[in-house]
Amino acid sequence: MGFAVKDAGLKVTRALPASASGTVYGTALDLGESSKADFLANVEFILSAPAVNATMAPDTRTFTYSIVSAATTDLSSSPTVLYSGCIVQTGASSAGAAASPYTFRLPVDNTNRYIGIKIVSGASTGDASSVTATLEGLV
Repeated sequence: MGFAVKDAGLKVTRALPASASGTVYGTALDLGESSKADFLANVEFILSAPAVNATMAPDTRTFTYSIVSAATTDLSSSPTVLYSGCIVQTGASSAGAAASPYTFRLPVDNTNRYIGIKIVSGASTGDASSVTATLEGLV
């Protein structure tokens, strides 16, 4: 059975990239553990990718989401990819792509102090900075 109670202190959002072939990192969640410590808390996390319209994700064009961890809060300094491509939204039928969730637990032995999301827009995608992805803890 999954967790359902949300902790407002464990929630961050990030606007999607504003241009094609762009990469953005979300604000980090601080796990409060030292670098590469064992993370044994009984918690799940959920990544929620927003719906994107056909201008943002034309047919066959993608937005790819990964879960990363790093020793720094900006997540861009040598992040460790924990779950690569856990959500891939692909535009189809001139309708864009639907919202999509991904629920996960952190590996106990390979997680840095800060976790977050990495969002990569594929070639020929449009400005998607008006919509945001959310990462939050469920306890």
